[in-house]
Amino acid sequence: MKFLDITRPVFSGMPVWPGDTPAEFAFVATKAGGDSCNVGRLRVSVHTGTHADAPFHYNDTGSKMDEVPVATYVGPARVVDIRGHATITTARLALHDFTATPRVLFKSDTWTDPAVFPASWPLMAADVPAWLAAHGVKLVGLDVPSVDHLTSKDLPIHHACDAAGVLILENLDLHAVDPGVYELIALPLRIRGGDGSPVRAVLLSR
Repeated sequence: MKFLDITRPVFSGMPVWPGDTPAEFAFVATKAGGDSCNVGRLRVSVHTGTHADAPFHYNDTGSKMDEVPVATYVGPARVVDIRGHATITTARLALHDFTATPRVLFKSDTWTDPAVFPASWPLMAADVPAWLAAHGVKLVGLDVPSVDHLTSKDLPIHHACDAAGVLILENLDLHAVDPGVYELIALPLRIRGGDGSPVRAVLLSR
């Protein structure tokens, strides 16, 4: 099996959603400083880097991070190439068979400079979440910061995913991944009452 790491690295000063908690990693104890071991401290938003959204993030009655079905984040996944397209449509998705891949990851390659937070990215059309759910998909992942646009306040695509029962992964790094079928492992932390969680996302291929 070949492991493909599709997680964006977490580091101090990394780009985060405008106004969200800055990422900070620092050592509070070091061997070099005379301590018995190295101990790091991490301060981040739960939506830092590659992360899962819990439905509670956009729905006060939605499942929290410790309540979502963990099995949803592990299993067959299809990486779909949407490069060059501003909108993900059902017409494009109909070219694929999702029968055996209830997880879909969209490869757009639009975040080209990892040091700069992007201003825009491709979006799913309003009817896509329901269409995906009708075809057995229960998890959607993207290589961009959000399923909605940067300035969205009403988050229509988040809510469309929620209504369809489709969970969301955001900020994947798919630049080195070819379209096709893989095994996904993208487990979130078991944060009690959490609205999201960083994940370590990997794809397995044979």
